[in-house]
Amino acid sequence: MLRATREATAKDEDEGTSSLYSSLDRLSHGQDGDGELREAGSSSSSFLEVLGLSPIVPVSHLPSALREERPRSSGSTMARLLWAALCLSACFQLEVVASNGSETIWSSVVITRNGDSIPLISNDPTVLTPLGAQQLFSAGAVFRDRYIAPSNAATYGESIINEISTYQIDNSQTFALSLLDEYVAASAQAFVQGLYPPLNNSFSSEDPIITAISLLANGSNIAFPLGGYQYANIYATSSLDPYSIWLAGQTNCNGFLVSGSEYFETPEYLSVAAATQDFYQSIATSIFGGELPSTDINYHNAYYIFDYVNYGFIHNKTIHDRITEDQLAQLRTLADQWEFAINGNLSASGYYNGDRIRSIAGQTLAAEILGLFLNSIETGGSASKLNLLFTTFDPMISLASLIGLPDMYEQFFGLPDLGSSMVFEMFTSANVSSDNYPSVSELQVRFLFRNGTNSTMNLDEYPIFGNPETIMAMSLEDFSTSIEAIMTATIGQWCDVCQSDSVFCPAYTNTTNSTSDNTYTSPTNPASRPAIAGIIGAIIALIVAGIVLALAMLLFGVRFHRRPNPKRRSHLGGFKGAEKMASDPDLTALKGGAGATIVREGQTQGHERVGSWELGEGSKGKDFGVLPSVAEGQRPSFEADEEMHREPVKMDERV
Repeated sequence: MLRATREATAKDEDEGTSSLYSSLDRLSHGQDGDGELREAGSSSSSFLEVLGLSPIVPVSHLPSALREERPRSSGSTMARLLWAALCLSACFQLEVVASNGSETIWSSVVITRNGDSIPLISNDPTVLTPLGAQQLFSAGAVFRDRYIAPSNAATYGESIINEISTYQIDNSQTFALSLLDEYVAASAQAFVQGLYPPLNNSFSSEDPIITAISLLANGSNIAFPLGGYQYANIYATSSLDPYSIWLAGQTNCNGFLVSGSEYFETPEYLSVAAATQDFYQSIATSIFGGELPSTDINYHNAYYIFDYVNYGFIHNKTIHDRITEDQLAQLRTLADQWEFAINGNLSASGYYNGDRIRSIAGQTLAAEILGLFLNSIETGGSASKLNLLFTTFDPMISLASLIGLPDMYEQFFGLPDLGSSMVFEMFTSANVSSDNYPSVSELQVRFLFRNGTNSTMNLDEYPIFGNPETIMAMSLEDFSTSIEAIMTATIGQWCDVCQSDSVFCPAYTNTTNSTSDNTYTSPTNPASRPAIAGIIGAIIALIVAGIVLALAMLLFGVRFHRRPNPKRRSHLGGFKGAEKMASDPDLTALKGGAGATIVREGQTQGHERVGSWELGEGSKGKDFGVLPSVAEGQRPSFEADEEMHREPVKMDERV
């Protein structure tokens, strides 16, 4: 069609339109009026900018059909104008690509709280609810809009991570770490579903990688199960794993428990507890109906009470009708105050003066953030592009306090909403290709926060480490210096400052080098560590014992047998342990009026709280039990075996 147009209008060319075409041609090649190359999106004046339109992108960004049909200098004016119009249309469609040329995101760390879940003091297991799954799914979609495939840049901002996979999740680019607790791990799964939705729903046919792996030799196209469900690598860590400290540094930290217990003797706690006693008792019967003793419904258990009532307000019509929004808001305010005193107080110390032990969860989380940024740098941006950390509210409160947010913004004084996300972005202010990773001096870091998953919540920037509101970003070097001042950098340091009895601590600590100034020195010879040396000694002892036993059996005919005991019979049974995980509830409400008592001393099990709950006698049947005895008629254990006891076979005898 363009060729016919050229022939029909070859004589219509004039100098004015030729000049317009030449300007467009130069601009589409990234040249200014003097023939010098300029960057796409620069401030160079052009007729498009005069008109208030977006700058033209280079021809290389235009669709191939337009590049092939581009008329030459001998073409007609009409053809040139038609081509120019098509280029303008294409350039406006590519505005998203061109308008974000001012910065490049190289790495992002997103810390997300779990979604709506069964309360910790419920009879039912603490699991993620369908509402919670939807909350985290929508949160994942928000970050897809920001980092991967913008569809609502006006609301969430447009900051695509450099060369991140658009449709198919690339587990070498993303890193996801979660606590093992079901309601946290399930939150992680729901989030990733929103971040990388099923391939059938994300135009996977446009991704050549997906097309290649889904096609079979016979020409058929096979999708992943569940409508193209994508499988992300999510590392779930329990309290038995040393890497759990990066997400839950308060768990199994004795120093944290000791310092937190001191809060209950402070004037603040005593005055608030006394002032709110009547308020708590006013809801004791109407909300809990005797399921918990009224003496346990007080400020000491502020978070557990709020967690239970808030869940009921959302899910239970009876509770919803019995409590007002003002009462719920007051419960939230008291829970905020209690949790900030336990997790955000920077003046309290544990075993070491000035260790700020109550913020230990934020200290370890800070180390993880910096480590992920450094990993991005070390790999030249190929790894740690998008880092997803899923945890509870404890480390988020601690970290917010450590980076100075509560001093400037009241909303950081207390609990983040369910599904909230704290974000640290590492970026450069100028476009740099993926083949040319920026130098450390060019990298900057900023902090963003989205409080909850409501669609009206934006991802807003906040200044950190005492910077004024006019300075939202800081250089990576300054950020690293500030983070290093607040973080607990190694597992060994954590074990030392916490005086933790976690099973992995002996392998990371050197008790002979522990000092009062909280320094930590790792032994250069791994075999010199007490735990490893003990294991080596035990193995040697077992080998020697085995050799002696083998010689005794070979030379002296030593044999072993079990002597029957008519007074003792075997049962397949025993104790069934509580099997509490890292964040299992410390308080359990029992139907039928079974009581609960508060333990304020010693280390608690499960989700680390100061002043945990311990079930009374009425619960032992639930937590412990004996398996049924061997059924009548079944073969019992070894005791019933009647063996013939013979003398050992001598060397010259035969059997």
